[in-house]
Amino acid sequence: MTAPANTPSVWTFAGNAKDIQRLLTGSAQDLPRAALLCLNRREAATLLGTAALDSLEAVAQAAARLRAAVCEAVVITGDEADYADTPQASGWLSPSATPGQTQSHPDTGAVFADAAAQALARGFVAMEAIVMAWMARSDAVSQHGGGPLQARPDFAQRIANLPHFSLPQATDVSGFASLLDADLGLYAVVDSADWVARVVTAGVRTVQLRIKNAEGEHQRAMVREQIRESVRVAATAGAQLFINDHWQLAIEEGAYGVHLGQEDLHVADLAAIARAGLRLGISTHAYWEVCRAWALRPSYIACGPIHPTQAKAMPWIPQGNNNLAYWCTLLPLPVVGIAGMDAVRSEQAAQAGAAGVAVISAITAAVSPEAAIVQLQQAVQRGRSQPHLTAPLLPQPTLLPT
Repeated sequence: MTAPANTPSVWTFAGNAKDIQRLLTGSAQDLPRAALLCLNRREAATLLGTAALDSLEAVAQAAARLRAAVCEAVVITGDEADYADTPQASGWLSPSATPGQTQSHPDTGAVFADAAAQALARGFVAMEAIVMAWMARSDAVSQHGGGPLQARPDFAQRIANLPHFSLPQATDVSGFASLLDADLGLYAVVDSADWVARVVTAGVRTVQLRIKNAEGEHQRAMVREQIRESVRVAATAGAQLFINDHWQLAIEEGAYGVHLGQEDLHVADLAAIARAGLRLGISTHAYWEVCRAWALRPSYIACGPIHPTQAKAMPWIPQGNNNLAYWCTLLPLPVVGIAGMDAVRSEQAAQAGAAGVAVISAITAAVSPEAAIVQLQQAVQRGRSQPHLTAPLLPQPTLLPT
């Protein structure tokens, strides 16, 4: 693969060792920093003049030093896991399929750097470019049968190539209870037990109770009562109810499931949620967040924002139906499309392959929520009756470069 002429600078040890050394010693202040530095542990140790990077902490520290002096982002590769340090996220990438394939060919470094350069040139931020480079390298190595090492055109559509991305805290949880009904359909997101009762009475069978700003003992007691009543109402109706954020109360009140955002993954006791048998849904907005969710094997993954939304301010580029179709093709578990959904967009999301279409204001702000629910459910069914939208070989960027 050959990178386009306008490719942002991707440096490797073999091609840029002298420039890297000058930057490390402070003798090249006028030299532009690389967009991404790709090297292995031995090369990083050589550049920094340190002993072999034999511990996870040593690798992370080396990456931080190199990024501070040399580049905007860095990835240090290893035999079975790579460490990425970028403005968007930092952590370990490891295989989701067969371990030990990442460095089994001498040309893997070149494949990785070339794929990363191409992804940067297409407008992906560093962390997403690193994930795409990982997938290209993994595909090239896994199907190598002699000759040049090269990824297939559809490398990014193969789930075996998608890496796991570590959480900031250690966890060995991988696998949550499956949905009783993977056909999530119209997925109503509401903020009270009264609304839960209203939407399930109108025929919705997937609901999320999303109550924010519940600080203090009094507010927590209120949230508990809302969860308790919502659990009762949903169970009576045979609906799948997910509690947003409040995982402890969800466990204590016997909820069906929990929905967590990326920030919540940093603090929630995922092992406790799994032990309690609750289903888990996870919000994602970008490649590395999908990798983080995929490592946990949740019950479903929500991808968004598919369209612009006023629910909350976010830095993400609306992904559109093509990206939604891509995630639905790649991920072998239910995918929920979220953000900016109305009847027309719900139909399109279902046609893209979404198992669920999450809706907020199109229901709660409607003149007649019950009539809106009927229209939205009909839209989802129309979308499913049409030929599926063909997924692109590669997704579009989801975050503007800074």
